[in-house]
Amino acid sequence: MKANFIYSDLNPCGGGERFTLVTMQAILEMGIDIEFTTLEEPNVTKLENAYGKDLASIIQGIKKVNVLSMFDEQSITNNMKNGCDVIINTHGDIDPYYDDSLSKSNSITYCHFPSAKYFIQSEDKSYLEKHLKIERMLSLSSSATTTDSIEKNDAHQNIDDFNKKRYLNWLKCAYDNLMRNSAILTNSEYSKKAIFDAYGMDDAIVLSPPVDVDTFRNFALSPSSFDGDDEREDVVLVVSRIDPSKNIENAINFAKLLKENKIGKGMIITGSLDHYFDGYYNKLKEMIIDLKLLDYVTFEINVSLDKLLLFMKKSKVYFHPSAGEHFGMSVVEAMSAGLIPIVPDIGGQTEFVPPKYHYNVLQKATTIASSAFSVPYSERVHISNSVNRFSTLNYKRRFQQIICELL
Repeated sequence: MKANFIYSDLNPCGGGERFTLVTMQAILEMGIDIEFTTLEEPNVTKLENAYGKDLASIIQGIKKVNVLSMFDEQSITNNMKNGCDVIINTHGDIDPYYDDSLSKSNSITYCHFPSAKYFIQSEDKSYLEKHLKIERMLSLSSSATTTDSIEKNDAHQNIDDFNKKRYLNWLKCAYDNLMRNSAILTNSEYSKKAIFDAYGMDDAIVLSPPVDVDTFRNFALSPSSFDGDDEREDVVLVVSRIDPSKNIENAINFAKLLKENKIGKGMIITGSLDHYFDGYYNKLKEMIIDLKLLDYVTFEINVSLDKLLLFMKKSKVYFHPSAGEHFGMSVVEAMSAGLIPIVPDIGGQTEFVPPKYHYNVLQKATTIASSAFSVPYSERVHISNSVNRFSTLNYKRRFQQIICELL
C-alpha cells in the first residue's frame, strides 16, 4: 500500500510543516509506503535545525519525492499515474491538488482553514507568487506560446494576462472540487465553521494537530522550578512566522504599551523568515526603532529547536498577535512549557486557552500581562497539563484510525 503526500514546500519550517512530518510518521508506522509531491525539494538541514534530527529523518523514509514545477491540471494528472492508494493533502488550506479520480474514499484533505478560496477570489499576490510560484507558470506558458515574430513587451504581457486568467479559473474549480470530493479533516471547531460557511459542508472531522507537549514541558518545567528556583524572567515571548498575515506589528505595539506602563523587562519575537518577506521584516525593525523599543524588543530569526526551548524556559508570558488564528500550535507549545498565554478572543485558540487570558484590544492584553508575570508555578503546571490532549501520540492514534476507516 502507498500514500502520496501533498505539501507545496516544507522548507519554511513552521507549524504546518512539522504537522506534515508527524502525519508522515503516523503513516510509516502503519507499514504504508510514502511518496511526496511538492514544489520544492526538502532541505533536510533546515528541517533538522527546526525540528531535530529524529523528526527530520522522516524524509529519508520517503520512497520517492515528486518535485512539480507547478500545480496545474497536466502536472497533477501525470503525477496521479504513480498509482497510490490514498492521497493525503496536509496543506489543504493552500494547495489546489485535484484530479477527477479523487473521492472521499481515496483522498484525505487536512484543511486548516479554507484560505485558498479567498486568496483565489482576491488574486492574492503572495499566494500566487510565493505559494503557487505563478512566475513559473507564466514563464512556461509564454515560452510555449510565443514565437520569434512576437517581440514587443506588450504582446508578452497580453499572453501572460491570458494565461494568468486561465490559470485562476482552473485554480477556483480545482480547489472547490478538492473540498467537495475528499474526506475533510480540520484543526478546530472555529475552522470547521469556516468550512461550513464557505462550502455548506458540515461533515469535516475536527482532529487537532500534534504538538510535542512532552518535550516542551520536560525542558521548561524542571523539578527545581517547583521548589522555588525560578529561572524565568519577566519576558514576553512571541513565536510566529515572519509574514504580514501574522500581524506581528501588533506585538510591537503591545511591547510599546508594556514599556510605557513599566510592565515586564522585554519581548523576544522568534520565527522563521522567508526571503520573500524581507521587506516586511525590515519594516518591523524600522518600527522598533521609531517606537524607541531597541532596548525592549529582540528578533531571533530561524532559530533551532534547542534555542526555542531556551526561550520557552526563560520567558513567563506568551503573546499571540493575530486574531482569527485557525488553531495555534505555537500557543500550545508555549502552554506546554508553562508560559501564560495572552491570545485574541477570536480564533481556534479560544477553545483551549482560559477566557481570562483572552483580549480584544491591546490595552486589555496589557492589563492581563500586568498580573501574568506573577502567576505562581502551580498555575503554570496547570496550564501545561491542560494541553495534554494535543500530544503527538494522541494525534497519530486518531489519524491512523481515520486511515483504517477510509481504506
